Amino acid sequence: MADKVDFPPPDDDDPSSSLPKEIIDAIAIGNVKSVAEQSSMLSNLAYANLITNTNLAQQNAVSNQQALNQLGATVTGKSVNLVANLSPLEAVASVKLDTGNDIAEQLADLKGTIEAFSPPPTVTPGT
Repeated sequence: MADKVDFPPPDDDDPSSSLPKEIIDAIAIGNVKSVAEQSSMLSNLAYANLITNTNLAQQNAVSNQQALNQLGATVTGKSVNLVANLSPLEAVASVKLDTGNDIAEQLADLKGTIEAFSPPPTVTPGT
């Protein structure tokens, strides 16, 4: 058999109340406590949101910085590769830049060859 809870008789001062005064006081104290704690709970929630947003912003900044560093390394590598690897035409062009004018060198070589095989000029006495 279940135990029966007997409430004390209602307060005689308040005829409209059907609950005992202790229960009404407990409910009132609970309401006051929840109302009093509401501002601190909202403050804690706002602070948690602020921390979460700050954390996400910092993660986003680190991610962007990492992407920029990877892009910089890629651009530097491609630039070094472009400068370091010469094609055959570029190699010939760099040799021509180092030696000077190619046509003038060929003309000087031809002139030197002609002078080497030509007879020496004759010198006449008294002139």
